[in-house]
Amino acid sequence: MRTACALATFLAVAMSGCSLLNPPSALRPPLPANGCQPASVVKYNQAGIGHYKDRQLEEAKAEFLLAVSEGPKCAEAHYNLGNTLWYLGQKEEARTHLLQAADLAPGNAVIWDSPVLRPYGEPQKDTKKKKETASEQAPGAFGNRGRLGGY
Repeated sequence: MRTACALATFLAVAMSGCSLLNPPSALRPPLPANGCQPASVVKYNQAGIGHYKDRQLEEAKAEFLLAVSEGPKCAEAHYNLGNTLWYLGQKEEARTHLLQAADLAPGNAVIWDSPVLRPYGEPQKDTKKKKETASEQAPGAFGNRGRLGGY
């Protein structure tokens, strides 16, 4: 009897795809585009949000693409498209839309504080001057041979 119960439990977990042990990761919340013009942008964005919440990311991408094409100045539509592309693994295209959303909405804390934007939010990190090592500062076998005033 114990074997039958253990087998039934194992099969129940296996059939569920171990969803109890590994639930799908939560998606970041999309933003409503209430102030965007024309009205079709809001309609497409809302449809995309519905698909996004149902984890139908390809359908959400199509709706957000329509929203962006109708309203290229709508930061929320760019953000939602970038978020969706990020989850689909299209990181470079996501980067373009996330940065555009940040440019269009400089005071929007949700966009600027988004974890998906964080890797692109500080471009000055790439331009920091590298410190020279001692051998690069003073070429020579012992470090001081190329400098004036040395021995």
